[in-house]
Amino acid sequence: MHHLLLVLPLLGFALFIFLRWQVALPLYMVMLVVSLAIYWKIIQAQRRRPVIGKRAMIGDRAVVVRVDGDAAEVEYEGEIWRASSPQPLQPGQQVVIEAVEGLALQVSPATDRRR
Repeated sequence: MHHLLLVLPLLGFALFIFLRWQVALPLYMVMLVVSLAIYWKIIQAQRRRPVIGKRAMIGDRAVVVRVDGDAAEVEYEGEIWRASSPQPLQPGQQVVIEAVEGLALQVSPATDRRR
């Protein structure tokens, strides 16, 4: 149904068949402006960063709460996650989430730069 919005300006040309051009042109212009405003909102929504799910976690920061050999646990938004990192981690260290694999996170030590 939402694809109908994409062809609305094309369907608007039918106005010129049934109405005089003095009436059809202003109606068509209103239809065109409304369509462009809707398209703009759709594009903005598609460019927004995800707010839920695995993709939303990538790039966020977490804090290491426990390290046991190669295994680590990090706290992310109040939840404890298993984590692995190619570099050694220390408790209290901030890390950046690189990937989510099942119920485990791939992390790397955070730098001072904020994203």
